[in-house]
Amino acid sequence: MLIALMSDIHDNTTNLLLALAEAERMGCTHLLFTGDMATLSTFRTLREEWPHGIDLVFGNNEFDRRTFMQLAEQFHDTCHHGDTADINLAGRRIYLTHYPHIAAQAAQIGLYDAVFFGHTHFAEQHTCGKTLLANPGEIAGVRSAPGFAVYNTQDNSLTHHRL
Repeated sequence: MLIALMSDIHDNTTNLLLALAEAERMGCTHLLFTGDMATLSTFRTLREEWPHGIDLVFGNNEFDRRTFMQLAEQFHDTCHHGDTADINLAGRRIYLTHYPHIAAQAAQIGLYDAVFFGHTHFAEQHTCGKTLLANPGEIAGVRSAPGFAVYNTQDNSLTHHRL
């Protein structure tokens, strides 16, 4: 299974639409989002334009958290986990958070195949024992080139893609 991994949109819907189209073209059939969407209108755009399932967590820029959670419940195949997520997809145990320090702690536990985070706006990936630890970079294109990542559950690998 190929999974699109995105973070830090900060309401840049132009780049979001480009990333979603590219992820769809590449054959991604699920999306993981690690926070900082910013506003509800961006969440609506994401959900309306992405035809597959979404799992997401909060960043530090979603201020109306209650409404985000309520809106997520209205969309088919969308699960907003709050601040962190511990999910199973295609036989892989995956942990999501916005924050790198929480991600590093989760990776050190050794329970997860992959741990994904955002917040820094820079694409990176490491291994911690058997765990893939990665940040897809930012969609916004404010601190670094805009982009996203694709996670392959078959071989637990990640590739970064720039817009």
